Amino acid sequence: MALLLAGVSVNAALILDGSFESQAVLQANPSYTPTSGAFSGQPLGAGWNNWSWSSWQDNNLGVGVWVGGSIARTEEFAAGWKWAQDGGVFGIIKDRQTMSQTFLATESGVGTLDWFDANRPSWRNHTWFGRPNDYSVTLIDANGGVQTVGNYTSAVYLGLESNSWNNLGDDRFTSEGKAGWFPRTATGFVLQGGMTYTLAFNSLAPTYVDGNGITQIDDRTTLLDSISLSVSPMLAPDPVPEAGTAGALGMVALAGLAGWCRARRR
Repeated sequence: MALLLAGVSVNAALILDGSFESQAVLQANPSYTPTSGAFSGQPLGAGWNNWSWSSWQDNNLGVGVWVGGSIARTEEFAAGWKWAQDGGVFGIIKDRQTMSQTFLATESGVGTLDWFDANRPSWRNHTWFGRPNDYSVTLIDANGGVQTVGNYTSAVYLGLESNSWNNLGDDRFTSEGKAGWFPRTATGFVLQGGMTYTLAFNSLAPTYVDGNGITQIDDRTTLLDSISLSVSPMLAPDPVPEAGTAGALGMVALAGLAGWCRARRR
């Protein structure tokens, strides 16, 4: 019986800049150095002196490989006291944003997508920042065909969804809480060699009706990092012999068996 899948392709790097480091360089994403000399991961009360600064920045159209969404650096303010999972930059989808990248499938096979997600922890008295956020991952081919890779819900690492400014036990102030991300893996979607695809991460924040009766999109955020896509090529099944061929092979086998029996009687 033939195997349906071979090993992971050597051409596995279909998605570029999955940790957003080049995106940050190309669009001059700012970094801030406090007077103490530390990079933008300075803890509260230890020299951070510019609360108006943030590296949170929308991705510039036509710059880098990512379209839509935002990026931020490891920092301890507007991006939510979060450290990048890989390197010093991570991606962001907020409210109903979509962040996507278009690539060419170099061969046919079953795709596997790996990435990390987390939620932006809430800060001060703004407890809504930490609520879970739903998002989907889709794959759209050049002909408009859509495959849903999956639907997911991001959450604050260590489970903390609300806090207050004076809550010193808040897990956002621990190294584990700042550095923690949730690993994700999805597989089973199919790529066709030579086809162009767009991989998209789509924030699905819910709506609500405000005091004036106007429908608004809720303020929810998903952080993303270390995105990679690989393909396992599909092997053609073993050919099934035609009826005439199978019969001829059977006659040859029987003739061989008869000859072996005669030799045994001598």
